Amino acid sequence: MSTVKQYKCPSCSAGLKFNPTVQVWKCEYCFNEYDLEELEPNRAAEELPEEDIAELDSYRCSNCGADLLADDTTSATFCLYCKSPSIIKTRFSGRFKPKYVIPFKLSKETAKELYRSWIKKRRFAPTAFKQQEEIDKVTGLYAPYWLFDCKVNAMIAGEATRVSSYRQGDYRVIHTKYYSVERSGEMKYNMIPVDGSIKLNDQLMQLIEPYDYKDITDFSMKYMSGFMAERYDVESTDAANAMKKRVERYVEERLRATINGYNTTRITSKSVNFNEVVDNYAMLPVYILVNKYKGNSHTFIVNGQTGKVSGDTPIDRKKQVLFALGIFAATWIVAVFGGAFFV
Repeated sequence: MSTVKQYKCPSCSAGLKFNPTVQVWKCEYCFNEYDLEELEPNRAAEELPEEDIAELDSYRCSNCGADLLADDTTSATFCLYCKSPSIIKTRFSGRFKPKYVIPFKLSKETAKELYRSWIKKRRFAPTAFKQQEEIDKVTGLYAPYWLFDCKVNAMIAGEATRVSSYRQGDYRVIHTKYYSVERSGEMKYNMIPVDGSIKLNDQLMQLIEPYDYKDITDFSMKYMSGFMAERYDVESTDAANAMKKRVERYVEERLRATINGYNTTRITSKSVNFNEVVDNYAMLPVYILVNKYKGNSHTFIVNGQTGKVSGDTPIDRKKQVLFALGIFAATWIVAVFGGAFFV
């Protein structure tokens, strides 16, 4: 069985790429386009094995024959020589076989424009981050995610106060009443996302949420064509621990919101019990750009479905100092010479 898969144009046999703007597969050589139904007759060829398959450190491009290296989490990539999109089927086998995928909806050009607008607002970002050759490095990536369903029984308890005051003679009397408060409830959550890659920054990935699950569909490798893809290296048990911490915050905030009419509230105890936890492995779309500055990596991420962005960028101290000196010089000129122009 071949371990590398390429989707070929039925007309000219060139590699097909998924076009997120129009949701079809497009040949960049003869410019023919195909929808999923037209490619579906070949679905048997993409049947993914249920068992794990031995790993590859390299693969051979089926278009030009080049031997290429891939790290142990790369699942879809490009040939560096002929630029043909390639999908490493072994990386989607066994426990690494996703159940769902949300296809890209934004084009790479849109993602580049979002980055351009974002970095433009960072006055003190290094100049190199704003150059076109850096912007062109924005890459479409199907990121591994765990989507969790769960039921939660939760309780919070604490102390609340109501404070009133009134004047009595020459004194102001403050009257404080103390109350014991308790709230409990049962909640159900569906498809809580937790990214499954160690390499991706969890905080930045959370900032590009939420995804719109109306576009979620059964996984097909066809959607990987033309994009990079990573398989998970965070096990579902570890991801479940991260999910539970998030849910605990959600639950406490929701229950706290029901405590009204008090001046102060202090929670002294809480309990959150999880039931019927179910995880599903999915591939969700992001555009990513990683810049290097003084040996450190700085990441910009775009939600490939909604366009929501997050990122971090360093401060170029030289730019900051020059800007401060410019402000100082302008202020000094106005202060010293400002009145010289008036009679």
